[in-house]
Amino acid sequence: MMSNKESGTKWTNEQQRAIDTHDKNLLVAAAAGSGKTAVLVERIIKMIVRDENPVDIDKLLVVTFTNAAASEMRERIGNAITDKLDKNPNNKRLQKQLTLLNKANITTMHSFCLDVIRNNFHHIDLDPNFRIGDQTEIILLKQDIVGELFEDKYEGMTLTDGFYKLVETFGGNKDDSKLQDMIEGLYNFSMSGPYPKIWLNKKAEEFNLSSEEELYKSKWMEIIMDGVEEELESIINSLHGLIDILKEEDASPKIIDNLSETISSIYIAIDGYKAGYDEFQRSLQSITFGTLRMGKDLDDSIKNEVKNVRDSVKYKVKEMQKTFSFSLRDSYEAIKDMYPIMEALTDLVIEFMERYKNKKIEKGILDFNDLEHYCLKILNETYDKGIITPSSVAMEFKDKFYEVLVDEYQDSNSVQETIIDLVSRKNSDNPNVFMVGDVKQSIYRFRQAKPELFLEKYNTYEEISDDHSNNSGKILLYKNFRSRKEVLRGVNYIFKKIMSASVGEMEYTDKERLNPGAVFDPVDETNFFVGGDIDVNIIDLAGKSEEEETEVAINDEILDEEELDKIQVEARLVAKKIKDLFKVQDGKHFVVYDKEVKEYRQVKYKDIVILLRATAGWADVFSEELAKEEIPAYADSSSGYFQTIEIRTMMSLLQIIDNPLQDIPMVAVLRSPIFAFTPEDLIDLRVINKNKYFYDALKDIAYGEFNEDVLPKEYVLEDSLIKKAKYVMESLDKWREKSIHMPIDEFIWYLYMSTSYYGYVRAMPNGVQRQANLRILFQRAKQYESTSFKGLFNFINFINKLRSSSGDMGSAKTLGENEDVVRIMSIHKSKGLEFPVVILSACGKQFNQRDIYETILFHEDLGFGPDFIDYEKRYKYPTLAKDAIKKKLRLENLSEEMRVLYVALTRAKEKLILTGTTSNLEKSIDKWGKAVSVASKTVPSNEVFKGKSYLDWISMALMLHNDGSPLVDCFNGYIDRPFDDEESSWKINIYSKSDIIGDNIESDEDTEEDMNIFEEIGTNDYYKNEVEKRLNWEYKFKRAGSIPTNMSVSELKKSALLEEEQSDANNLIKESPLRKPKFLQEIKGLSPAERGTALHSAMQHLSLDNVSTLNEIKSQIAYFVAKEILTDEEAEAVNPYKILKFFRNPLGERILSCYKESGNKVHREKPFYIEVPSTSIIDELPVEIYENELIRIQGVIDCFLDEDDGIILIDYKTDYVDRENREKVINRYATQIYYYTMALEKITGKKVKEKYLYLFYIDEAIKINN
Repeated sequence: MMSNKESGTKWTNEQQRAIDTHDKNLLVAAAAGSGKTAVLVERIIKMIVRDENPVDIDKLLVVTFTNAAASEMRERIGNAITDKLDKNPNNKRLQKQLTLLNKANITTMHSFCLDVIRNNFHHIDLDPNFRIGDQTEIILLKQDIVGELFEDKYEGMTLTDGFYKLVETFGGNKDDSKLQDMIEGLYNFSMSGPYPKIWLNKKAEEFNLSSEEELYKSKWMEIIMDGVEEELESIINSLHGLIDILKEEDASPKIIDNLSETISSIYIAIDGYKAGYDEFQRSLQSITFGTLRMGKDLDDSIKNEVKNVRDSVKYKVKEMQKTFSFSLRDSYEAIKDMYPIMEALTDLVIEFMERYKNKKIEKGILDFNDLEHYCLKILNETYDKGIITPSSVAMEFKDKFYEVLVDEYQDSNSVQETIIDLVSRKNSDNPNVFMVGDVKQSIYRFRQAKPELFLEKYNTYEEISDDHSNNSGKILLYKNFRSRKEVLRGVNYIFKKIMSASVGEMEYTDKERLNPGAVFDPVDETNFFVGGDIDVNIIDLAGKSEEEETEVAINDEILDEEELDKIQVEARLVAKKIKDLFKVQDGKHFVVYDKEVKEYRQVKYKDIVILLRATAGWADVFSEELAKEEIPAYADSSSGYFQTIEIRTMMSLLQIIDNPLQDIPMVAVLRSPIFAFTPEDLIDLRVINKNKYFYDALKDIAYGEFNEDVLPKEYVLEDSLIKKAKYVMESLDKWREKSIHMPIDEFIWYLYMSTSYYGYVRAMPNGVQRQANLRILFQRAKQYESTSFKGLFNFINFINKLRSSSGDMGSAKTLGENEDVVRIMSIHKSKGLEFPVVILSACGKQFNQRDIYETILFHEDLGFGPDFIDYEKRYKYPTLAKDAIKKKLRLENLSEEMRVLYVALTRAKEKLILTGTTSNLEKSIDKWGKAVSVASKTVPSNEVFKGKSYLDWISMALMLHNDGSPLVDCFNGYIDRPFDDEESSWKINIYSKSDIIGDNIESDEDTEEDMNIFEEIGTNDYYKNEVEKRLNWEYKFKRAGSIPTNMSVSELKKSALLEEEQSDANNLIKESPLRKPKFLQEIKGLSPAERGTALHSAMQHLSLDNVSTLNEIKSQIAYFVAKEILTDEEAEAVNPYKILKFFRNPLGERILSCYKESGNKVHREKPFYIEVPSTSIIDELPVEIYENELIRIQGVIDCFLDEDDGIILIDYKTDYVDRENREKVINRYATQIYYYTMALEKITGKKVKEKYLYLFYIDEAIKINN
């Protein structure tokens, strides 16, 4: 029988110590399944019922993470008191505690803050009639305020103020939505700290550096420089290892000398690191790698080993050189230049904050951020100064609360920590804070949780012992009463191998390991089996082995047609694994222990959960694949709501009621069951008038207002279409009128009923779920109606804002707790839950690091990390602040991912199954093997840092385990496996794609039957004629689909012999041009088009003040490499002598002369769009049919001079040109010059008076006279 930990009758020594220790700040590190809630409840019960100095329960503050946890805690305490009262019904103290329980402070932090505000509103001059704003109202309010703020700023804007520079730097090409989102995002981020205004101003002021020395001593530099020396020493060790191998193989001394020279240059860089930043930067940039010629004598395996290690070293050095590509002076100036922009950003956020606060006061509402900050203001006398001075209210709480108990402490943020400090005696001689949690389960950093708060105490508090006398201490609860030892041993093994202070933010030592505490009854092993090895399943998507190619060759055509994506393949494997659990294996059934009936039983679907890092895009596919195998499943998805057909249809209907001149939602509604138009109906609408909105076409048909003369002679307008059109017009008119006079929620329900759509979706597959989704939309409308915003238009805007700001919503829940289905949920949703069987899938999915690639990054300690953007020269690069924050965020994100993995693995009670895919297993094993080939007992932290998925981490660890042979045997190298852990047991299964989908391929008999049917049809004249008729039918506008919407000028050079790469007209800030993927670079080096692009980029960014000498041009090209405008390879392709000759040519001299007269007269790389009739470009198009079809021509003009009496157009060419064929060159580019001329005359309103082609190949300018 399994011991019931929650009976409370027997505690471990550590648990008893956590229950009994008082009069100090106590941190309880309680691992997964260690019974922390039971310990917390017992601690509270003992305090209120003890004989000496009992504590009334309302003298305790118990802070939980969620309302559900608070309710559960209150219920468990109530049950414990009731149980004791049953044994001693006359105990008046227990009766009093049961009465006090109703007003006990067992609450979430937000609820506690709300109580503080309601009882002390007069301290901050707050109207006591406030209410908590609905999410709907808050979203709309923020949207309105940020829009008004930008309108006001634009109205008074000058070209010199900070707002203008801010918009120029971070505004989008089309609108300010990106910048507005940034303002809201930074506002939300700042509100997670205790003093947002002070924090914002302080972080902006950090850009106001006084000297380079100040930058060198900054936190940013500390982060950037951290670990650099160790990385360089690691590189040296790798190269020394190569030299040792080469010496053993009697390799040529030249090879060894080559590597030794590289080592020497790295040692010089290490000396530079110790000397100072600039010296390090210069010496680092001087590290070179000479050409390595290994000759024919060396074995190929040795050559490959040398090449792989050297390439890895080169990559690491190049990445480091990129980080340190600027001098300290350059980095200082970039930070300094961004100061006014950061100041403007901060000012804008603070102004938004003030306007938002005032608007909420006006409406009498608070949001959840207000609860914490108003509470802080009440508790802190000097809140506005950012200094902690407990107020009289705070002092009352310090005296009132005997103890403050914080559950899930690892998820606290800075604001909550400050509130706890203010209401407790934490920092006094009589401390009273009890903190319990597990930092390895801190997975809410995206909500600004700070695991560092827990870690700081965990690393500094001493472990409690019998003679412990300090004011603070810690107790470790690492006995797990949930899972079988097979699961725990596996979890311990993985995290011992991969978790470290670098990645994971703590070491996983013997103290942190999970120790088995659950006791299971023995099972009848002749008929049943339980638990077992941890099952690791890796699917290789790269293709089939030679043997498989032969076996499935007959089905190749079918496989190619299906080309199942990796999610479907993995889902099918999971379905197979689930079915295997229900099969009799070697005469035995798989069973699990049921603690309710206290005996073993066969596994049920509800015992199984499939965990995913994120459910979007995965959960639905898994549900479908499981359904195909008749496995009932329910996906607890946090997304997908807005993509369901019923919600899309209803939102489209609301959109066209508000504004019918929207073709896409109009067609969606016409095709829906509401109006049931057929595709033929829609074609008829277009035939009648293709240039009008569908709504106007419907109106014309309904009221007979169309011109019948324009219809084809054979066309007959059906009466049924006229009736449908009239019904649409009448319905929309009626609904539009209703929408004006009805509340939105009532109006939506009226639409459900009057269209019968609510009843219709019930008859669709998954109808109960669909109706529930429609009810959610109705509830959203009801919430919207309770706000001060009204009207259909505002409701539609609200829903759109909800989608963009809050992401998608999960579908309605229609599942009961006891339904026998497989659950599919995110790892975050599973936290706090447990399941007999856990299948962790999508282990091969790469970690999401999108947030570190934003234009500006935010970090609580490091502040702002913007790109430096020069709009005049049109380039950008990361500031040193951004590089530092990016490095820090990546480490924090990876640590968070590791904790999420820990949460996932510790949900399993009895059986743990892992699945994942890799695009190429051979390459993956090579990567994993090299990562651990020099390992001692753990995976090196730098290799963990480079891991991109759970599969990377797990597989690297398993290659150090005795059960890792299926992976190790495929590795072309040596791994010194320590075999120091023989406790955990693993079963690694490797599958090809065909292994998974093979069962789903049609049988030969099915295929033969289908062919017989086709042969029978082929002999029937009726079918033959019908097929021929349908195949030969021609649509009148059939060529419309082939007319391009956009064409570049390069595409119009029909007679061109060579083409140059054109810049994307939308890319106003040029970064490195897109290069071919490596697999296409069969011949190393740049293509002619890429060399041309590099020269164009250089010509665009050259400062015309410094092009008079060869050295000036060379210096500028080197500067472009540092600024990442050009790559090293592109810079080598740019010939500075050719550029010098251009500027010494009369045409180049004319450009410089014009520039000296006024810099505004010289324009380089000017993007343009113009629209022209398609028939003027495509001669074969009949004018009478396609005269109104337009094509948008886009391109970029290399250079033009805007002189008073006209424009001078200049176009550079880098192709090979023969001096004798100048006329051919002119003809070749005539079309291009024609459209450039047309565009310039439209843009400037001036005549193009002169046109030139400059041919870099022959250093000559050609004037075009026509």
